[in-house]
Amino acid sequence: MTEQILTQRAVRFYDRYGWELESIRKLLHIQLDQLALAYTLENGLPRKAVQVVSRTKELKNFILKLGKLGWPEFYLPTEVVHDLIGARVICWFQDDCYGMLDLVRDSIRIGLVPDSIEDYIAQPKPSGYRAIHVLANVAYDQVIRTKAKHHITAGKMICEIQIRTLLQDAWGELTHQMHYKIPKPSRMQYNELVSGMAARLAAEDRAAVAIRKLTQLDKEQRKKVGFKAE
Repeated sequence: MTEQILTQRAVRFYDRYGWELESIRKLLHIQLDQLALAYTLENGLPRKAVQVVSRTKELKNFILKLGKLGWPEFYLPTEVVHDLIGARVICWFQDDCYGMLDLVRDSIRIGLVPDSIEDYIAQPKPSGYRAIHVLANVAYDQVIRTKAKHHITAGKMICEIQIRTLLQDAWGELTHQMHYKIPKPSRMQYNELVSGMAARLAAEDRAAVAIRKLTQLDKEQRKKVGFKAE
């Protein structure tokens, strides 16, 4: 199948299902936001200590990804790409990344795809990239047409969820913007710089966790002597 035919197929898919993708994104966002609310309440954290952002992949970016994958054949784009819809959970503290992962795993609304967890916090990429990636099946009311009549049926779509710290997210945003602007002769130096930056930020993430533990210990001690924790 030619590149032109696959591109046309992608365009037709987005023309037909673009609104549906956006609806599924909103569902995923709401579900993760509720998990974040539950987590911060349970752990005595400010609500903004766990934030959720989400997006639907634009058509042009999907076509670029097809090129990177070597233009694999597909009937539906979801057969070859699982991040048409993606969400990012951004935590103040690294420990909370794993806490949120546990909530996602136990969620009755988000079905984690078996064996889909990729822990780049425990095992960073050579570039220094750190985050937890998981794939999840999001249930939604799918609109289908049969015999000139529209029906609602139970649908599912695989979406990608990334969980990372605030510092890891800042590193990712910076390097994503810079990556395409670095000339080839400078690539090796650039890779060394961003990897070193990631390592320093990882040390700061560990320091932030230590600070959090100190504040929690203080709250526990104040409760024991009869003071109301703030």
